[in-house]
Amino acid sequence: MPNPIDPQLLNQLHDIQLPQAIGWWPLAFSWWILILSITSIVIGIAWYIREQRRRNAYRRKALKKLLSIQSGELHPAEKIAKMNALMKQVALTTYGRMEVAALQQQAWLDFLHQKASYISQPDCLADCLQKAYAGPVGADIEHFQIENCARYFAKWIKGHHQ
Repeated sequence: MPNPIDPQLLNQLHDIQLPQAIGWWPLAFSWWILILSITSIVIGIAWYIREQRRRNAYRRKALKKLLSIQSGELHPAEKIAKMNALMKQVALTTYGRMEVAALQQQAWLDFLHQKASYISQPDCLADCLQKAYAGPVGADIEHFQIENCARYFAKWIKGHHQ
């Protein structure tokens, strides 16, 4: 029986051979499912954001036009009349001609309130609209009333229900 501590025997021993490390490729089935799920979610979110931007393009255009009307050098009655015409245009775009075209005076204000009831209408809105369409008499519309109406119109454009 050979001596277990014999140096010749120890010299004949080879190093331990470790197996190769397990690689990432090919991926396991669960990794493919995860990649597919994450890709689908990202594509879905991108599509949703793009669709929302497309659907709300009229809001952005209307807000730009409202700002240009508000900052323009127009008679106060003309400003209110143009703002109201813009609101009608937005409502026609959103709700259709059958529902909006015939609305005027109190019915128009009720419609605006109904479609965005959480936005409070300024007290001067009905008075301003009436004065705006009364002709040259509409000159007594105050600057703060125009600002209140413009602020309300901007909030309504941003937040009305579809």
